[in-house]
Amino acid sequence: MAMSLQAYAHNAHIQTPTRVERDRGGLDNTPASDTDRDFLRAHLGRDVLHGSVTRDFKKAYRRNADGSNLPRMYRFETDALGRCEYAMLTTKQYAAVLVVDVDQVGTAGGDPADLNPYVRDVVRSLIAYYVGPAWVGINPTNGRAQFIWLIDPVYADHEGKSAQMKLLAATTRVLGELLDHDPHFSHRFSRNPFYTGKAPTAYRWYRQHNRVMRLGDLVKQVRDMAGQDQFDPAPRQQFSSGRELINAVKTRREEAQAFKALAQDVDAEIAGGLDQYDPELIDGVRVLWIAQGTAARDETAFRHALKTGHRLRQQGQRLTDAAIIDAYEHAYNVAHTHGGAGRDNEMPPMRDRQTMARRVRGYVTQSKSAAYNGSSAPGKATSSERKALATMGRKGGQKAAQRWKTDPEGKYAQAERKKLTEANAVRTISGKASKAQIAAWFYSAYAQTKAWPLVKEAASEFNVSEKTVRRAVKDAGIVLPRGRTKKLDRP
Repeated sequence: MAMSLQAYAHNAHIQTPTRVERDRGGLDNTPASDTDRDFLRAHLGRDVLHGSVTRDFKKAYRRNADGSNLPRMYRFETDALGRCEYAMLTTKQYAAVLVVDVDQVGTAGGDPADLNPYVRDVVRSLIAYYVGPAWVGINPTNGRAQFIWLIDPVYADHEGKSAQMKLLAATTRVLGELLDHDPHFSHRFSRNPFYTGKAPTAYRWYRQHNRVMRLGDLVKQVRDMAGQDQFDPAPRQQFSSGRELINAVKTRREEAQAFKALAQDVDAEIAGGLDQYDPELIDGVRVLWIAQGTAARDETAFRHALKTGHRLRQQGQRLTDAAIIDAYEHAYNVAHTHGGAGRDNEMPPMRDRQTMARRVRGYVTQSKSAAYNGSSAPGKATSSERKALATMGRKGGQKAAQRWKTDPEGKYAQAERKKLTEANAVRTISGKASKAQIAAWFYSAYAQTKAWPLVKEAASEFNVSEKTVRRAVKDAGIVLPRGRTKKLDRP
């Protein structure tokens, strides 16, 4: 018997299910083509990229014979760049893209539909406000992603500082917080959209559009979408007259002085009690360390005695020798107990401790600062502290000088000459290494920018004088062009 038309339609409906469209958050899932990558390359405005084949970024640098490190640069027209899973799309001085690393786990597959549902909803809103990402890279194993926006290039000085770079950091932070990004992403090495290998964890890249955005417009649109307040700079003129400005400054100074006096009184009363809650203190003493397990006993004891002297002064108490010596002995014993490292207790004699107390009292009474918070970095003494510490070792220096005179060819003198010779040799090698590093920095900068950097830039980069830079450049055979401007706007 022939099947009725109604039964046939019912069976066809069961055997041919309707196709369900996957939610991609408004993103296109067409893989990026060579033409798309050529446009991205042209927008980056660079001929080479600093790349890394694996996540071991140490291998992205090569070591020269002089010990300096240079980045491994790859040209776009070579296959070597296609083997790099990671690339540095921006530098400290130049950025033409904004990269956000999305650490939210989705599902395996590598399609935009495999992104985390929250991320898809945010991207859908970004697209509705016409600020969606230009490129989307998705991890095929877990659905994590990296988004790239094309922006008007921004520049910075040799230290990486400029108003445009601050705006870039602010925009990246706003977008990252909106997408619940990875806060530890370095924004230097990112996934390489020019990768052509077949690694199973390589990101799948999808080009969405080629719009180049202004950072100011981008951050404004994102803040509007997120419901955040726009940045409102303070007006330049806040006072109607010069007299009003002078009166305001006087009022602020009086308030600051009153607050400072109150803070000093409170600190004098509770500073000693708060020491017991400081996790870095041991029995109220901040122990300074020469190495792990080895304490700097003399310097620890002196600093504690100096801090005790300042606190006694703030509390209006007498700076007696006994109080300062007690603080010194307590700190020395604590440092010896926890960091003696098998050394004998070499507490200075009482005569030296009394001299130390007199010096501490002099430093405290002559100090221009009314407060002492011990904020100097561990291992770095101030000028007054070094003078006071010299008191503790002065007799040892006198004994050493006497040995040089009485026995210039003895074991002590020979050992000291050997140390001096070794130190001079190390200093000479260090100077040569510094010259090689400066020369390598010039070559690296020229390879990236096709222009020699300025001598002042190198001097600031390595914290040396311009004469040192010129000597290093001359020894390396580099001939710098003359007549250049003092400030160059280049990446």
